[in-house]
Amino acid sequence: MDSGSRRDCPTEEDVERPSMASVLSMPGHLLRRCHQIAVGIFLEECRSKDLTPLQFVALATLAERGPLDQAALGRVAAFDRTTSATVIRALAERGLVIRRQSEEDKRAKIVTLTDAGEKLLQEAQLNVDSAQARIVSPLSARERAQLNRLLGKIADANNGFSRAPRFDA
Repeated sequence: MDSGSRRDCPTEEDVERPSMASVLSMPGHLLRRCHQIAVGIFLEECRSKDLTPLQFVALATLAERGPLDQAALGRVAAFDRTTSATVIRALAERGLVIRRQSEEDKRAKIVTLTDAGEKLLQEAQLNVDSAQARIVSPLSARERAQLNRLLGKIADANNGFSRAPRFDA
């Protein structure tokens, strides 16, 4: 059975009252803290571009995939419906994407990267790379590769448990 199985979960007999040290060292807590740190570093590095991590992901997805309907963009970027709408609205207000009604499905909105969006994406890449380097700066090159591999493994194996699972569209 794989490492994500229910057999690896503790039973009621195994559970003791948690100490603060055990709570602070729980993977979920550490991942949440690291997420907060990563977002803080990203926002600091990209302040001059007025860009959030989610906006960057949306722009990069559109740059690679081309125009997508809003739901497909959300699936590829792992955004829930509300997040997708909020991110796309903010990008559209800045003229970085255009939303238009789909010809095939009048309920769907097609999102297209504008030239301004492409330009911002290119200009922000150095800032984004700097943010990523700062996030993992305490680690050696080998540890960085291992961290990415392990985080990818966790994300892929648990994708179905996400409020916004990622699907290739």
